[in-house]
Amino acid sequence: MDAALEEAERFLAPALNRSTADKACQGRSIVDALSGRDSVKTQASSDKPDAQRRREVIGKALSNIRDLHALCGDSSHGVVAQQEAVANQRSQKIIDALLDLVVLEGIYPSLSSGIGLPVERRLKSALKGFTTRSLSAASGGKAEDQQLLTDIVECLSPISSSSIGLSTSVQERTSVDLLAATGELAFSPAFKLPTRQHFASIFKVMIDSKSVLDLFPQLTSLLHPSCPGWFRSAVASYLSVLPLRPDGVRQTINFIAGSSSVDQSLPDGQSDKPAGPNVSLEALARTSKLLTSVPSTMTPDEWTSALAPQLLDLLDDPSMDNRRIASYIIGTGFLSKRKLGSPGTAGWRLFAEPIITSLDPPSERCPVSDGDLKLALDRLSVLVHFHPNPGLTKRLVGPTLLPLWGLECYALENRRSTWADQLQQILRTHMKISATDSHLLMLSENLLWDGPKTWTFMPGATGGIEIRRRDDEGSNSLDMVKMVDSIDNRVGQYLTLLRAAVATDDQLGKIFTHVSRCWLLGPRSSGRERLGNDIRNPVESLVYAKITQRLLEEYRDKIASSFEGILQLVDPILSAFVAASQKTIKRRDKNLQPSLDTLSDIVHGVEEAEDDDQDAEATASTALGLLSTVLASSDESLGNIDTSVLDRVQGSLRYLAQAPCQDSSLKMTASKVLMLLQLHRDTRGALGTEKNTTNVDILANDRNDHRKALRFVGDELAPVRAQGLSTLTYLASKASPILDVPSTVILLVSLLQDEDEYVYLSAIKTLGLLASNHPKTVVRILVEKYADPHEESSLDVRMRVGEALNKTVEHLGELLVEETGRIVGESMIAVASRRGERPKTLQKKERAKRKAEKARKEAEDAWDGEVPGEGEEEDDDEGKMNAHIARVVEGWADTGREEDIRLRASALSILGTAIETNIAGVGATVTSTAVDCVLAILKLERSVERAILRRAAIMVIMSVVKAIDGAEERGQQLGFGFAGENLAEVVTVLRYVEVTDTDEVVVGHVRAVIESLEAWQQKSLLGSGRTREGSEMGISLNGDLVGGTKRSVKIEELT
Repeated sequence: MDAALEEAERFLAPALNRSTADKACQGRSIVDALSGRDSVKTQASSDKPDAQRRREVIGKALSNIRDLHALCGDSSHGVVAQQEAVANQRSQKIIDALLDLVVLEGIYPSLSSGIGLPVERRLKSALKGFTTRSLSAASGGKAEDQQLLTDIVECLSPISSSSIGLSTSVQERTSVDLLAATGELAFSPAFKLPTRQHFASIFKVMIDSKSVLDLFPQLTSLLHPSCPGWFRSAVASYLSVLPLRPDGVRQTINFIAGSSSVDQSLPDGQSDKPAGPNVSLEALARTSKLLTSVPSTMTPDEWTSALAPQLLDLLDDPSMDNRRIASYIIGTGFLSKRKLGSPGTAGWRLFAEPIITSLDPPSERCPVSDGDLKLALDRLSVLVHFHPNPGLTKRLVGPTLLPLWGLECYALENRRSTWADQLQQILRTHMKISATDSHLLMLSENLLWDGPKTWTFMPGATGGIEIRRRDDEGSNSLDMVKMVDSIDNRVGQYLTLLRAAVATDDQLGKIFTHVSRCWLLGPRSSGRERLGNDIRNPVESLVYAKITQRLLEEYRDKIASSFEGILQLVDPILSAFVAASQKTIKRRDKNLQPSLDTLSDIVHGVEEAEDDDQDAEATASTALGLLSTVLASSDESLGNIDTSVLDRVQGSLRYLAQAPCQDSSLKMTASKVLMLLQLHRDTRGALGTEKNTTNVDILANDRNDHRKALRFVGDELAPVRAQGLSTLTYLASKASPILDVPSTVILLVSLLQDEDEYVYLSAIKTLGLLASNHPKTVVRILVEKYADPHEESSLDVRMRVGEALNKTVEHLGELLVEETGRIVGESMIAVASRRGERPKTLQKKERAKRKAEKARKEAEDAWDGEVPGEGEEEDDDEGKMNAHIARVVEGWADTGREEDIRLRASALSILGTAIETNIAGVGATVTSTAVDCVLAILKLERSVERAILRRAAIMVIMSVVKAIDGAEERGQQLGFGFAGENLAEVVTVLRYVEVTDTDEVVVGHVRAVIESLEAWQQKSLLGSGRTREGSEMGISLNGDLVGGTKRSVKIEELT
């Protein structure tokens, strides 16, 4: 091993051990130095062509690499000795130099233009002070290049794929470069087919030997605008199928989320999977877009079928994060796209159909075990709750609504509380965000549904619920007592869903009319079997009567708004009863004159006629009761109701109120209803004179939407809150006058505290839309909430309000003028400066410290000394770094009576956004004060924990420069700008910060701002062509920025 290292060191000596006197050789080619071209002793070799000398140098380097790898991998030396030899600093330096030489002088000069990484993006080369051919234009495609690349790939690829010797160094130092070289040989059309086929297999082996987390950054780094099309398509084809690898979806998610690689060493079947990464909504969207991008080599069904097992595995994962990720990808990425998730596609067949067929199986699929049924419920619950998509919820829950309803009722009746809770959440979510009138009516018609005629719900083998075929003998022996006892519970559950649906007045009226018609006139036919024909009518009549009763108890006022439907229901009932009553009177009159013709009717038909009369009277009495209740509670105008219906109902009421032989209570009810109806017609006017619709409230739809949105945003379920915000956004986008802007803004500000990212981001969007039409009101409220003068809000709340204010300012654009711009600018300066005092906050902090100190003393007294685990300092570097970070974070908040450092930095960011958005609207005074403030921060607030404040301050100056430059580009006359003399003063402060500040980010920002200032100044002098008196007129900055009297900030107006 030592001999090989010495040989390699002698070979690299001109590059690694150059003396101080040899500095004159700096800048010459490394090939020249290593080939000895400048040496007198090797004058013969100096006459060789450059290509030959390059091949010889690279060949020598490859030979040294092979020797070192062979010796390091020799088992006779021992594993420990091998590792120590490779890890030795001297040997590692030699190995790195050899590899850098091969890459920089062997690979890159031989590649086609645009292939590989830019040199500046590679690791720092161990060969310093020499120029390399890789910096010049690459050639590629020549015979000598092909041979050199072939030698390099055939030497390094076996080493890289091994697990001994120099494999680690080769992988770390040349991984991407080796891929580029192999890809050149495998895919370049300049090489012959046998060559391409040979190296394509090597390229595939290299790809297969790497993990997905390694391949994503390596392959994506090779795809850039300048790479050739043939290379781009080949690499992209490998990149696109990475998620198809085992656990590839999980690793793709981790790569996009920026988290660590998932541990793939777990044995098959082990359930201890790592928790999912905390993926943001933006990362989720990017992941979904990537996984639903079908490669050109596959069909959508093939791609979906290959990914589905991994996605379903994530959907069933115990980790809630993984479930949330999978539900978003399946719901948004697959089931919401026509090509991937519409009925008939593989997406629908693999993700949706198993759920639907498990909950509502065809007869040939019975039985369904409780395990399979619970799995379908779990998947449906995740897709419905974690993915706030009304369309997807409707498509998944709608076809299984009756089975879910029957299963929920069975779970409640049989005390399966876990099942019942899950089913209630699914049904409630569906009713809230995607229920329709037909769904509500269908449930009212099938309240006692427990399955079709082929199957029903039964206790499961493991204590759950399963679906089994119906017992033929039991179908005719229903437990009527148990059924009647369950009616009240099911009616109550139905009303719970009705409340969850936030039904409008019109919907409630339709449901009430439908249920009442089914009760009074009989149910309409249904496509599903409910009960046997022999007992269906009595039980269903009882069900409809119970629903009608409960609806009247809870929604009397709302039902009254659907007056026309009630009239249309009552009209045929009363007309039929009147006709039957008239017929009965005639029959009785005829019976008073006996004859042989009427004798049989008197003997055989009197009992049946009396029963029919009693039923008809009961029905008519119920109908009159309904009409009376609705009229007493209704303010509905009769102007849109058909006059013929009103006339017929009034005629029937007059007859019942005056007809002889009627029950006294019925006549009294009829008289009362007649008076109420006449009162409504008298006060509202008859239809014949009011058939126009001028009195119709054109804002009725907006009012209903607003009422529903307010109910939704207060719901406990995030998807429902998101739906409510969507409705508010719609009303704001159309500038609906229904919205009360101040109260709506306050409501949206309260939603900024929501834990769900989707909800508070939607609230920010809605605030921006409101600000477009009401800038002063929205900005004033947001600024007040952000400044929080009464110290009512926490830091997190104010930071989110700041985010909303920043987005709102960006959205306003040129509307940020006059008072609005002044309010934003002055308020942000007040928060960002050191003038803000928070005495109440300071008192809270002091109380918290005293409480913590008291608890510590009590703990020490209990332990009779120091508490174990406290006061122990970590000696390692990580522990010191953590302690440093903790001190910095503590310093952000520990500012005494001043504002928190984070909030001041946030205020500076908003101030910069306002200036950059519309500097003319913000004004000269605010702009000059802002520059004054940030310079004071840069001069005086120099501690480590205030670095974030200095970063934000520097960016304000950048915003001013951009805003002034933009105004000049547009030809806008601001009337102010940076003055030449004071520009030098600003640059002086920035130069001082650049030299003295210890924060690298601050220094980087300062350099960027200085470059921008210099570029703007040159552009102003060379591009504008305007003559200025003395110097550029504009903002004159105070050199003594903190209470000094040297100079004051002033605005010099252009003349």
